[in-house]
Amino acid sequence: MDIVIFMNGGYMGKLASIIIVTYNHRKYLESCIDSLLNQDYPYEIILVDNCSQDRTSQFIKEKYPGITFIQSEKNIGYGAGNNLGTKHAKGEYLVFLNPDTIVDNGWLRELIKPFTSNKKMITTPKILTYDGSVINTCGTINHFTGLTFTRGYTANPSYYQKQEYVSGFSGCCFAIKKEDFISLRGFDENFFCYNEDSELSWRALKKGYKILFVPSSTLRHDYTLKVIPEKIYHLEKGRYIILRKYFSWKDVVLLLPSLIMAEFLTFGYAAKCGRRALRFKIKAIKDGFAFQIKVDKNNSIVIFKQLNFKIPLDQLTYNWLEKAIKVAANYIFKWNLRLLR
Repeated sequence: MDIVIFMNGGYMGKLASIIIVTYNHRKYLESCIDSLLNQDYPYEIILVDNCSQDRTSQFIKEKYPGITFIQSEKNIGYGAGNNLGTKHAKGEYLVFLNPDTIVDNGWLRELIKPFTSNKKMITTPKILTYDGSVINTCGTINHFTGLTFTRGYTANPSYYQKQEYVSGFSGCCFAIKKEDFISLRGFDENFFCYNEDSELSWRALKKGYKILFVPSSTLRHDYTLKVIPEKIYHLEKGRYIILRKYFSWKDVVLLLPSLIMAEFLTFGYAAKCGRRALRFKIKAIKDGFAFQIKVDKNNSIVIFKQLNFKIPLDQLTYNWLEKAIKVAANYIFKWNLRLLR
């Protein structure tokens, strides 16, 4: 299929390839794609369908024939789907976008603009909830124990107005030069869903990349902070894979108090969610340590300097006792950091 450059306005520049991986998200696609058609930066749209059962293929081919449509024979997951889309990308920049989003005017131009002044960079936008009433995330908080949190969740959209470097990007939306994504070897396909964005953030930070939060680039995302048992499994399995990839045994010994605290927090949350959640937590441990992975443990101190050492007190916290436990956890994390140094 020949490349189709969508252009609504007079601005011309280097091409961006917008890659959307979908699985039974037909109800979102029209709003998402129509919002992309209002962008004033040259781009192509690549839609990877992970074997949806909701007639996504027929809908896209009939309504948006100019889109590059890739049909996967099975659901290969978020990371693998984006890697597949990248193979068909013709742009200098890759922009990864969830299908359950609506982008604002100027979103793409603002997301790409910082690349003119920095060669090794990943950009991530301000992501609001679907109704635009509060913030979903402004980059992510990647903690050194492998825990991951949204940044700025439920804050007023007028907050977080300053460009700044962060410890992680959200897989909901981020941009990177295609040559850099290929150099980083793309997404780790051991992650079916969740935490693949955290792992790539860790890998990029270790390779000297900066992750820039760009508040002038905005979109809306259908998101609610809810961690069901299946999500606990994928999050925790991914966390163990990350720790195994980037921590040596020496690192584990030095960080043992913090790692034990992380287990206490995650087991406590799973227990609160019930027996099924506990079973998924235990299964995540087994599967997370069963994977054959390529280890990258050299010079892990480079990552430590760029990751967060505090966890937010207001996420998945429902009473004063849970908040007090997290305050104590942050004290242990801070003390352990001093020991590491």
